[in-house]
Amino acid sequence: MIKKQFILSLILFFIFIFSFPVKAQTVVPLTQPTTMDLASAAATASHPASLASPAAAVVQKIKAKKDADITQTDNGKKDVLTLFLEKHKLKPLSWNNFLQYAIRHAVSQGVPVNTITLVLLFPLVAMIIATSRHVIGLKGFGIYIPAVLSIAFVSTGIVNGLIIFTVIAVTAILAKKLLQHTNLPYLPRTALLLWLVSLGILALLLISPLLPFTTLMGVSIFPILILILLSENFLDAQASTKPMEAFSLIVETLLLAFISALILSWSDIQKFALLEPEIFLVIIAVINILVGKFVGLRLTERLRFKDIIEE
Repeated sequence: MIKKQFILSLILFFIFIFSFPVKAQTVVPLTQPTTMDLASAAATASHPASLASPAAAVVQKIKAKKDADITQTDNGKKDVLTLFLEKHKLKPLSWNNFLQYAIRHAVSQGVPVNTITLVLLFPLVAMIIATSRHVIGLKGFGIYIPAVLSIAFVSTGIVNGLIIFTVIAVTAILAKKLLQHTNLPYLPRTALLLWLVSLGILALLLISPLLPFTTLMGVSIFPILILILLSENFLDAQASTKPMEAFSLIVETLLLAFISALILSWSDIQKFALLEPEIFLVIIAVINILVGKFVGLRLTERLRFKDIIEE
């Protein structure tokens, strides 16, 4: 049974990866250009067919990624969402648009619109993960870990996030094997584990200029820390369950985080949540209640007991 569930999780994971290619969108920033921007523009003007140097190309790719990153509070994405709000005028205050008034007032006072958007979208991510567990039967590591992991993937980029996660997972597994014979108490052993994982991430960052994934060099420290801290959960799962089942849980968690990251990066959903926050939140609450009323067999259970059901 575990083997069938693992194969199903692996197939679903790769189907979603290859069905939704994520491309970094270049957003024209509305803030004042910096010295680096002017230098890059001058280099592009003098060489219209190609950039002046490989370093300029890397800077441009990293900047494009940061401008499209909704987790950044001061970039082109913030300006795009702010302009979107400004273009849509509010109707007179009523029961179904009071949140819109509050959001626009907060944005006008300096609250980052990106942060407000993520707070509005986070219940949607939790709903999707809960539905996938309750109706489909994907387990993963609860609700919180896939949800937090999706935020990290949005910040790093899904490809970069998977690379960092792989390095952390491999380093953590090797570190655990090295530390299991030390007979150290739990806390010092965990501190040493994080020390070794940090060395693994440091090695990845040092060789990142040699890798084809140039945007890996511009990854912020906070999603890296989130991924490092989550490594302990994966190791605990590996210790408490069979290796195949633990790997299945990891694949399902990554699948849920991958889908959630795609949804968080979807500009149409971001704009709808900002423009109609009342309707958006009510829909999520209603779906959660309907999912809670579901008492039938999950999809994975139907596949597992297909022969018995047919009889």
